Amino acid sequence: MPRLITLSRAARLVGVKRGALQKKIRAGELRTFEGELLLSDLLHAYPQTQVEDTTMLERVEQIMEQAVNKIVRPPDEAPDTHTQAARILALGQELARARHEARRYSGLVEALKKKFRELAPEDGTTRDEALSRLSDWFFQALEAGEPADEASEDIVAKEAFLRVMAAQIRILPSGHEFFIEGADSILEAGLRSGLALSYGCSSGNCGLCKAKVVSGQVKKICPHDYVLTETEKGLGYILTCSNTAVTDVVLEADEALGARDIPHQEIDIRIKKVERPDDRVVILHAKTPRTNRLRFLAGQYLSLEASGLPAMECSIASCPCDDMNLQFHLPAISGNPFIEHLLNNTRQNDIISIKGPRGEFVLNEESPRSLLFIACNAGFGPVKSLIEHAMALDIAEHIHVFWIATAGNSHYLGNLCRSWADALDNFHYTALATDTESGVEDLLPNIVADVGDLKTFDCYACVPGPSLEYIEASLRRYGLPAKQLHMEPVR
Repeated sequence: MPRLITLSRAARLVGVKRGALQKKIRAGELRTFEGELLLSDLLHAYPQTQVEDTTMLERVEQIMEQAVNKIVRPPDEAPDTHTQAARILALGQELARARHEARRYSGLVEALKKKFRELAPEDGTTRDEALSRLSDWFFQALEAGEPADEASEDIVAKEAFLRVMAAQIRILPSGHEFFIEGADSILEAGLRSGLALSYGCSSGNCGLCKAKVVSGQVKKICPHDYVLTETEKGLGYILTCSNTAVTDVVLEADEALGARDIPHQEIDIRIKKVERPDDRVVILHAKTPRTNRLRFLAGQYLSLEASGLPAMECSIASCPCDDMNLQFHLPAISGNPFIEHLLNNTRQNDIISIKGPRGEFVLNEESPRSLLFIACNAGFGPVKSLIEHAMALDIAEHIHVFWIATAGNSHYLGNLCRSWADALDNFHYTALATDTESGVEDLLPNIVADVGDLKTFDCYACVPGPSLEYIEASLRRYGLPAKQLHMEPVR
């Protein structure tokens, strides 16, 4: 029977982005059946797929170190991780061969049943002659059985390997999918994958991460104080912060589908580090309490308060996938009381109060288009958050980043952008400079010429307030539809 595979697992198997598979689906090169792909179609579209992918073995070493139920053995007795990985791959290949043989023999049995029903003396044929003909047919069919396709066998083995190393979670009703590896809870794995799952304390006290197991097997990995009723237990409800997945799992769970779904929060956070990468920017690293982490969407901003000083609004520069460790890129405005306090009067572990989050400068996660980011100076902060979130979701076919530095400013995290470009084939980074803030507008023709047809992009631009209207109007004139343009002033 035809073998189906989920889009997320298919992307992992052949080593491409989900967006690349979605593009082939839209072009009619791949068929889908209730959201899943035919394995044979996938192999035809990517014939170069090989089970000997070394990146998988490299990933195994990290995963095995974090395994939920690893067996503790003396170092001199335990096989090395590459040996273990090779054994799993071999078992996967054995399973693939066994499945092929099972399908083949199942077909033979069905054909044999039909032959027996047809077995009746006719035209003077004796029963012995009929049985002899049946015997000849059977042995010929057995010898002429379709040989196992080596490439298909390899990809089935590779899929079996992935199933051992990482369970797949599917969330209803959204249909979002992610993988869970090692000792992660379902909530941790979901957040790390870029999903905005509902949660509160993340430590088993509030019950806001409650979800219903529709199918699959989960395992409780830590106790929780929140009490599920007997009815809820009977219906399959769990706390995602306290359970992991043993097999592939389907869950009914709440997700934030937009900024309106994120609750207002007031949290006291602790300063971990204050950096000064150049004269124009202050980078603040802070940490929330473990039991009161910040729920936010990439690109949103907060109000920061300290020591009774006037609050300062600042965009969050970190990814929602790491909700405890927050980062802010603040313009170093001379005479600003909050900035002066950060630079001169704070120490590690001092308290800052945050309120929020707010803002609609958030990623359209359902869009199939590539992403274009334009940042100016410290406007790179919210853009960085959006980029990291997009990479966690692994959906964009291409990501183009243009970072503009005006006079006296610098590309203070240029090395980070270059490292992304080096590591990812679909990531493109361009550093631009101009002598004045108004020069930002003059660089637009170069950006448009570089990326080509703007209709194929969702554009996110964080630039100085005075340039917002001009840049928006210019991008519209260049053909970018209004619904694909998202603008935010540098805060």
